Amino acid sequence: MNEYKLPVVDPDKMPRVALELMNSVHEEEIALVNELGALLLSGLDGVVDEAAITQSLAAWISHTREHFEGENRLMRNHKFPPYPVHKGEHDQVLTQLGQLDKAWSENRDVGMLARFLYEDWLPWFNAHVKTMDTVTAGFLNQAMTR
Repeated sequence: MNEYKLPVVDPDKMPRVALELMNSVHEEEIALVNELGALLLSGLDGVVDEAAITQSLAAWISHTREHFEGENRLMRNHKFPPYPVHKGEHDQVLTQLGQLDKAWSENRDVGMLARFLYEDWLPWFNAHVKTMDTVTAGFLNQAMTR
């Protein structure tokens, strides 16, 4: 038995930001994370579907890359002053996801993926949305309605 629960992120408890485009992208990401989380919890309970986990992980990483590129583009286009700081967090997470993907392809460790998702990514995501994304969305919402 493991200590992790589903959903990884409860969509009904996800903080909303001032830009609907960002909320939609966050909802898509949450769906992908919850799908991966379900596969990982099954794996921790002894039912490992490596192909499905690999596919789900790849979809999440691809979506995250597109998510961050879209936000980075909006911040650049609208000259968001703290863009380098926000982009820096994006770059750091993309590096971690690349390392995670490599580690998964080499050792197929379901526990390692679950620990990252629940113990590293989840607290980061919650804090990032409540701080950086909230400020960024407020700025972009104002800039885009001028």
